[in-house]
Amino acid sequence: MTATLDHGQELTHLHYLSCVPLLQEVSQTGLLTLARAGRWREFSRGDFLFLQGDPAQSAFVVCTGWIDIVLNSADGRELTITQMRDGDLFGENALINHLPRSTSAVARAPSAMLEIPRPAFMALLDEEPRLVRRMLGIAVARLAASNNRESALAFLNAPARVARILREMDEVDRQTADRGYVTLSQEELAQRTGLTRQTVARFLGDWRRAGWLLTGRGRIMLLKRAELLHIEEQSIL
Repeated sequence: MTATLDHGQELTHLHYLSCVPLLQEVSQTGLLTLARAGRWREFSRGDFLFLQGDPAQSAFVVCTGWIDIVLNSADGRELTITQMRDGDLFGENALINHLPRSTSAVARAPSAMLEIPRPAFMALLDEEPRLVRRMLGIAVARLAASNNRESALAFLNAPARVARILREMDEVDRQTADRGYVTLSQEELAQRTGLTRQTVARFLGDWRRAGWLLTGRGRIMLLKRAELLHIEEQSIL
């Protein structure tokens, strides 16, 4: 049985839903329906929202935090496909296809989510045809971004993969609240590049000694971004 929201909770849900780019053209009535159906969830760093192969029962809106979408291999390795930040909605494609999850989702920082049950989301699609068109556009954009990442893994050598991820995350950080560093552990960086942690640690150590970056306790500060870009540009196989 779903708990009834009080007015304050309803307004909170509406606030976060209104920040989702995918839902910008949804009517106020539609947003209110989602807000009332939504469930507030909080996750600690390292918690899984769902696992690859799980049945798809809901979509998620990131209210605060950082979620990695990861692909699990048969031998237990993980490859980070993409990340979700404030205002992102994810997990909706599996709802439409009614298929098991093709990836896992893990919190990389303390995170708060609004969980939208499948019946409410599917009912919204029936009532809001413009939402379907927006979903198609976002799906195409995500596919293009995925193709770019796959190209990096296929055509860039190992140090260039690490350099690209560091630069991409640094750019994201500077577009939001610039804290002056990238929050990323060696293990997470290895998952994003398809490399071993030892290989990543060796590159970071070399670049730290060269004065290109600073590292410490899961944080990396880029000092010479041009040098990292040069590694990418010179590394096409």
